[in-house]
Amino acid sequence: MKINRRTFMVTTMAAMATGRSALGAEKSLSGFYAPAEESRHAGTWMCWPSTQAIYGETAYFEAVQEALGRLAAAIAENEPVTLLAAADQHALAARLCGPKVKLLDVATDDMWARDSGPVFLRHDDGRKAALDFNFNGWGNKERHAKDSRVAAAIATARGCRHVRSALVGEGGGLEYDGEGTLILTDSCWVNDNRNPGKTQAEIEAELKAGLGVGTVIWLPGVRGQEITDGHIDGTLRFIRPGVVLMSGYPGDTSEWGRVYAESKKIMQKARDARGRGFEIAETPYATVVRSRRSDFFSGYANYYVGNGAVYTPQFGDAKADAGAQEPLARLYPDRKVVALEVDRIYENGGGIHCVTQQEPA
Repeated sequence: MKINRRTFMVTTMAAMATGRSALGAEKSLSGFYAPAEESRHAGTWMCWPSTQAIYGETAYFEAVQEALGRLAAAIAENEPVTLLAAADQHALAARLCGPKVKLLDVATDDMWARDSGPVFLRHDDGRKAALDFNFNGWGNKERHAKDSRVAAAIATARGCRHVRSALVGEGGGLEYDGEGTLILTDSCWVNDNRNPGKTQAEIEAELKAGLGVGTVIWLPGVRGQEITDGHIDGTLRFIRPGVVLMSGYPGDTSEWGRVYAESKKIMQKARDARGRGFEIAETPYATVVRSRRSDFFSGYANYYVGNGAVYTPQFGDAKADAGAQEPLARLYPDRKVVALEVDRIYENGGGIHCVTQQEPA
């Protein structure tokens, strides 16, 4: 069974701009690193879905906005949430997100803040930096003129240093433990639609320098079958250093299933930056769901870890929903599990993790 992710857009976008500064030349980034998602947050950043043409009919587009607003309001109960939206969208966004969500006047194309937003870095002396991976619409598959400026806008709003990577990529393609280990897929990083001509070794060196990691674990991923070319956050997540959660369809014999099995074997043999092997927890994808859309993404690994809570989807598959919430409650004993009906987000191939980006405290 194919794991569905965001549907490809029919419009081909212009090639990415040139002339970006290379991170490798940024010597003053020494000492910065990307903290783990489960570390304390200063807040969460989100983006407003503003382009109806991406979603089709008005009623459906409004339902997508309602789902995002419901998620933003839930997260804002436990930590600050800042939502980027053009000023003419603020009245609607405020009504759907509630009074606890701060609105920032920044125009957006779509809601995938994990990918268009920066990866926040922290230094032990308290400084922060925002690492910009030059979002290009997942290899020019979707409009991104406004979203390509989101990372810089967030850095400016936060008052921290904005650094452009020499790479093109997305936050959803990165899983890091905050202790020097990074996991990612070859399919979306060593790909000419993002990084033409760059080798895996060159990309790895750049990511090590930018994210402050020492060990990189490459998984194969699947390219060309969905818009992200196999983001890691759809199938594997760090719970904490040395512990990961993997999610896939039981008995899947498709290319996705083959790659999942291969990835699991790699993880079973891998060691992290501190020499530890990995404990692997697993949860299956949901198979009996409310949605009837063909591109529905029913993976539970795409959850978000916030301050005091873990935000996870519930799809209407009672057995699978309960089966996903139980391990999260066990693996995150210091957080409550908040299960949300946000089908309209998952119908578009991404999930709760894809539309959130944490800023470390």
